[in-house]
Amino acid sequence: MENRMKIENFQSQVCVCAASTNLTCAKGRAEMGLSMEKTVFVNSSDCKKLFTKKEIFVFGTGADAEQVEKELGGYSDILAYIDNRRYGKGHCFHGKSIINMEQYIKQRGKGQPVIIATYRFAMEIHAQMVDAGLIPGTDFYIWDDLCLFHYDENIKAYIEFTKNIWERSKEVHKNIILIPFDNQHDLLPVICAYFANYYAVKFDASIYAYLRMGSAYSNASEVCKDIYKAFNVEHFIDPALSKEQQTEADEIFNSVWERLHTWEDWKNIHIYGICFGTTIIRDLLRFHILGLDLRDEKMQLFLRKTVNTIVFWHHYIFENDFKVVFLADGVSWDGYIRDIAITKGIPTYILSDNLKKASLGFYPGTPYLYFDKMWNQLTREEQEYGVKWAREHIEKRIHGNTDEVLCADKNNFAFAEGKKDFHVLETNEKIKIVICPHIFEEDCFFCGEQIFDNNYFAWLCHLGELSEKTPDYDWYLKMHPTSQQRDFIIIDLLLEKYPNIKKIPFHISPMQLKEEGIDYALTVYGSIGHEYPYIGIQVINAGNNPHSAFGFTWNPKTKEEYDDLILNLGHLDKKVDMEGLYRFYCLNYLYYDWTYIHHRELFFKNPVLSLYRKDLEAVGKTSGTWRYKEYMEEWTAERHERILQELSDIFKRLDDWRPDVLYKNMYEIPVKGDMDS
Repeated sequence: MENRMKIENFQSQVCVCAASTNLTCAKGRAEMGLSMEKTVFVNSSDCKKLFTKKEIFVFGTGADAEQVEKELGGYSDILAYIDNRRYGKGHCFHGKSIINMEQYIKQRGKGQPVIIATYRFAMEIHAQMVDAGLIPGTDFYIWDDLCLFHYDENIKAYIEFTKNIWERSKEVHKNIILIPFDNQHDLLPVICAYFANYYAVKFDASIYAYLRMGSAYSNASEVCKDIYKAFNVEHFIDPALSKEQQTEADEIFNSVWERLHTWEDWKNIHIYGICFGTTIIRDLLRFHILGLDLRDEKMQLFLRKTVNTIVFWHHYIFENDFKVVFLADGVSWDGYIRDIAITKGIPTYILSDNLKKASLGFYPGTPYLYFDKMWNQLTREEQEYGVKWAREHIEKRIHGNTDEVLCADKNNFAFAEGKKDFHVLETNEKIKIVICPHIFEEDCFFCGEQIFDNNYFAWLCHLGELSEKTPDYDWYLKMHPTSQQRDFIIIDLLLEKYPNIKKIPFHISPMQLKEEGIDYALTVYGSIGHEYPYIGIQVINAGNNPHSAFGFTWNPKTKEEYDDLILNLGHLDKKVDMEGLYRFYCLNYLYYDWTYIHHRELFFKNPVLSLYRKDLEAVGKTSGTWRYKEYMEEWTAERHERILQELSDIFKRLDDWRPDVLYKNMYEIPVKGDMDS
């Protein structure tokens, strides 16, 4: 009762900054040992004042650099982009070369400054620049549009607000609850706060945080750390190896590296008796620029860093008393912690997007493999209505309707493209194939096992080889509509080696491709599998996919079977299963509840508060600290108590979830009369 009164009293003061939270920009800089004499942190307005019509370099080639390009591209002359991993011949970003630090030092003429545009590695790069003799605030600046390195009024108020909700006595606890930490201002920490404190009380445990994606401890934003400390995070794990651990890691690396010559070898990497191969590939594809040489220096450096990560977490988890592990998305880099924790028997849960309990080798698309069986879990009335609904909705979809399209993809939906006034394909009698690659940021193991070593890139390389064996085919490649710069870099490198594949404009409607003669489309598991067959284009998948349970796409099981299909397209019968397509469509978009536990509605009244960057941009919003203010304004003591009361049931439901059960959306089919109308 005392705590409840404290919360209610505080609620009326939620937007007032407490004097005790006097966290100034200068203090934040001083804590990190940065120069106080000149401005180090800059936002877009600062940059336009400082660098309009001036030459600059940008350090970074990711999403943050995309934002800098968007904000400054029309104001400043960006000479090149700097990156520690993605540099080299042919590597470009927005038409400018990607160079490394050594090249930058040689190229800078009259002291053109650098804008560090990568929040996750900003402090690491800051140290790198200082080590190179460059001066903060003169030679380089840190882009901080998102207030990750200085405090605004929303942040100060939110820290005090959070402290008042989660105040806990400072005691020594033997047990540990692990949560993810990222240099971002989003509201994932809200969910972490409830879940971690629930188990911290239950197990008399401390709350520790791990830095996502293998970021060095030095990169952790002091601002974000203060937010996490406010809900009782006691320790941020520094993933540095001891001398003994480094020796162990070096020995493991040498043993593994000497055996790696093919993607199949990579897929089968085992360390400590755990098969990490697919997780390593997922991590590699999601964040790195791939080359054609599997034994080049970049692959070697990536594997060495990965082995260091695995060695650190294996020791850390097995030598400490973790009771529960929470991961962000649970895939790619998170997968190292996931599989080590599960091997030790620690309950492991995934927080991003949809809540899940993790399993070894976790992938989100497991339910798709049971969709044919789930159909039989529907009533006859639900089946009849579902097919009718699917007929209507897929017809709208292929004419540009985006009702069932992911929020982040709506503005780039291929079927919404109008017909171009130019011909895209060659006019001849050859069989025409279009390759539809995924974006590399997308998890390459979403539906599980793939034919080509659980690897988008290996699949594309194999298609390149097949293109050289089939001169009687026309091969085309259509980039994913939401492709980013890294996707173009990788694909262009690939097509340089395999010139028989022609890249066509990616803002082309599939309807136009069909009209011009495309016969076959190739994907690993893409949504074209339920779109293209509807307009008469045959789709061949390269592994488990959302459509595997039905017969409207081709689903070869081995590389040999795959090649046999591709090499004999002229003799291939057409796959036609419209009933199966309708069944899939209504299960996927109408009946199956992918959210399962609607925790975001429980935590947030305004659904926009929980969106990620891409989804925010799709609805005309940007990331920022404004969400703290809005969350504090909508927060109530009653909701807080209700969440606390529901946590036990939430975790029981997560533990009980099964991939073969049809969890239905709360949807009532119309009565018979309405169905017929």
